[in-house]
Amino acid sequence: MRLDASLRIAAPFLLLAAGCSTDFLPASYLHDLRVLAIVAAPLEAGQGDTVTLVPTVYPPGSVLASQTWTFCPVTAGSGTGYACAVPQCETILTPAADGSVSASPYDLALACVQISGGGGTLPPGVPDVVQSTFTYAVTSGDGSSAGQSRVAVQTIPLWTRGTPVDPNLPPVIAGVEIGGVAAVVGVPATSLPAGASVPVRVLIDPASVQTYVDASGRSVQETMTVSYFTTAGRFKYDRQTGVDVSDDLQAIDLAPAPGDAEAQVWVVARDLRGGQAVGGPFTVPLPH
Repeated sequence: MRLDASLRIAAPFLLLAAGCSTDFLPASYLHDLRVLAIVAAPLEAGQGDTVTLVPTVYPPGSVLASQTWTFCPVTAGSGTGYACAVPQCETILTPAADGSVSASPYDLALACVQISGGGGTLPPGVPDVVQSTFTYAVTSGDGSSAGQSRVAVQTIPLWTRGTPVDPNLPPVIAGVEIGGVAAVVGVPATSLPAGASVPVRVLIDPASVQTYVDASGRSVQETMTVSYFTTAGRFKYDRQTGVDVSDDLQAIDLAPAPGDAEAQVWVVARDLRGGQAVGGPFTVPLPH
């Protein structure tokens, strides 16, 4: 077990759930540029570790104008919007063609110390674990969302004097079922009946649910949540909690993009400590 690193995705761009009103679009409905998730591996880093981060982005029109990443060795915390505590040490990183990025937090932190004239080692006063951040910024390129931008922040605990102890691991999606049938990316799932709904079930491997020690010293088990997203129709709920959950995709307010006869569905599992897993996109044929 280990101290709670309080990992999280800072996503101020996410829409609030609509509640009972139909005047607002629910968070699960994809109609503009969205960052659905950032999957990081590993979730904690020590000396010699390289972290790879892969964003899952929904861009209407399927075109992105730009994707950029920056790294900060120490964040000033959520109260500052995860601003960098040492602005001169922010590093611009070059993403791969798919938008992912890989970097060594320890090496970048060490470079920060050298910039500050601290020599080739981290100062003795540095805590054993600090919260570093990777910030992802994306801008859309065409269609109705042209010029839209979104920013997401992934915090990564950086172990400054050794390897991570009992590190956080991401949740594992054991399966997704749509209409009672296993869903497969690239294969049309059970169609959505006109005026009805189809259940979307998500199974998380219970073995991927960890026990850890939180900030108050209590031994607690991770809380798994699942968020649902669709390009057409409406989910009954935007998010549910548990390792075996189901939500109904309803054939209401379909309004897919012109010419579309299907909805694209994603599910995102989170352990609320920074670990994430993505399922999809799954294709759900729509009623004609």
